[in-house]
Amino acid sequence: MHTDLTNQETPPGYQFLHCLANDCEGGESVFVDGLKVAEELRDECPNYFKLLSEQVIPFRFHDESHDIREHHSVINVDQFGNIIEIKFNAHLASIFDLPADVMYEYYLAYRSLMKRLRDERFKIELKLSAGQMVVFDNRRVLHGRNKFEDSSGRRHLHGCYVDRSEFKSRLRVLAKKYA
Repeated sequence: MHTDLTNQETPPGYQFLHCLANDCEGGESVFVDGLKVAEELRDECPNYFKLLSEQVIPFRFHDESHDIREHHSVINVDQFGNIIEIKFNAHLASIFDLPADVMYEYYLAYRSLMKRLRDERFKIELKLSAGQMVVFDNRRVLHGRNKFEDSSGRRHLHGCYVDRSEFKSRLRVLAKKYA
């Protein structure tokens, strides 16, 4: 389970995933409400929540022509303490460069969050069919997929991102136009 592009200064807001083909065995898309998971973590393990919302860790993508990296907290809260986003991607997390006195506890907090993200209570699985599309908030909903047997058929999803601000602006303009 992950959110996309945590290595970017501002990860994308909304993600659109269009299923072009999904005839294989398995390959269900999996979604988890990260904000709900973070709320439970805050209720049950406030010290873990504090670490994940106050300490920043490095996220990085690099290849021969790119080295894109940013430090983010995994859980972001607003000035009122409301959870506003999750940035979690174990594949893009770089080597944690936290102070030595918090490193051990941070790993415990990170593992606790990771375990909760796998909890069936927060999970939705969808077997998308060709032509179907799913839209979700990339900074709230973590996503992944179940394993699939590629020899049993074709699976092809195509995605794009839309900035939250642009999306909300468009809704306001359309509401005003058609009110």
